[in-house]
Amino acid sequence: SYVRVHYTRICYIYSIHQICFHPSPTPASQLCCSKFPCSTMNIRISATIISSLLIAGDAFTATPSSATTASRANGRLFSTTNPDQAVETKVGTAEEVRTSDMDLDIADIFPMAETKQKAVPLTAEEINTRRHQQLEKMREIDQTSKQLQKEDLQIVHEDEDMVVVDKPSGVLTVAGKQPNANIAQSVFDALEVDLPTADHMVVHRLGFDTSGMLVFAKNKAAVRGMNTNFRTRKVKRVYEALVTGHIAKNEGLISLPIMRDYEFPPYVRISTDDHQRALLDLDPEDVGKKILEMPKASITKYKVVSREEFKGHPVTRVTLQSISGRYHQLNVHMAAFGHPIVGDKVYGFNGEAAPNGGLTNKELEELAPNPNRASEELKAAVAEASKDMHPCVHAKQIGFRHPVSKKYVEFSTDSPF
Repeated sequence: SYVRVHYTRICYIYSIHQICFHPSPTPASQLCCSKFPCSTMNIRISATIISSLLIAGDAFTATPSSATTASRANGRLFSTTNPDQAVETKVGTAEEVRTSDMDLDIADIFPMAETKQKAVPLTAEEINTRRHQQLEKMREIDQTSKQLQKEDLQIVHEDEDMVVVDKPSGVLTVAGKQPNANIAQSVFDALEVDLPTADHMVVHRLGFDTSGMLVFAKNKAAVRGMNTNFRTRKVKRVYEALVTGHIAKNEGLISLPIMRDYEFPPYVRISTDDHQRALLDLDPEDVGKKILEMPKASITKYKVVSREEFKGHPVTRVTLQSISGRYHQLNVHMAAFGHPIVGDKVYGFNGEAAPNGGLTNKELEELAPNPNRASEELKAAVAEASKDMHPCVHAKQIGFRHPVSKKYVEFSTDSPF
């Protein structure tokens, strides 16, 4: 009966488990009792959330938000039992990662920490004012998007169904609400496409500052096929980045939950109990639903390519894979790990977002222990040396089943830095 009452909640947690540990997860919306495996981990997950709801006094209510409020106010729904698991986990093959991590507690997926330094709640007016100011800055940056002509396009692959281009940094993928220059329109104008507008070609996006592999569909069949690929998480994407300082270990995982940052909207930060409790008195009608979303499990895989020098300062070239695919995940994870991306003016040193992924020194030691993290002096020096650059992050590789032929294809390009 508990399972029936809290089916939606259990499916949500199970979908997180699938996202983190399985390459082809079943969407939560498609789960049914026959597809809910009776593994040890799933039983532990179900028992954890149901018992937490019982403790919060909400096991038999029909309003999910009341459970969220109770867990934020009265205790930790997901607590840290082993914070060392948050970073620097040794990575083997994909299968080794999945099988070795099956015995992780739910705390390893949602590590949170109690801290003596309490977060200061903000009013809805303060949050909205900050968000409006930051969005104005972002709109001004979007207006600087470069206009690409046909000869400017770096086409990596083209067939009758799709085109893969190497997007330069400083260019929007789509225009947004304002008629800004964007690469989707440039591709639409340059090629023969069986779709009504440039927006219909878009199946995924890269940020304004991110360069690299970008796929556009040329017909409806390709749109459907690529949307299925992305929805079912069957697209392999590998990024290359330069980060501040020399990372000690050659490879590892960073597992830290992400929440929307109410102090620096519309950006994100690493979630903690204190910052969840700071949301208690806020109403979604006043600040919007995104700010009040529960923290999302987020895992980044990194692998060192080389340890280099950038204008006389130590940096590390790494490949990054966002296993969970969250908004700004790579940037905030590397900042919290102590190695912010070179040129990152949002999550890097003295950036627009909260420093160190929003974590205090105490929280860094508990959630992201890294004795080799870059010093504040080094971060400042690298930030100064890269002040006129776009962030050094490049979508280096993308692989997926062709949206029409269904054959596996993979494309890559060298980074510009």
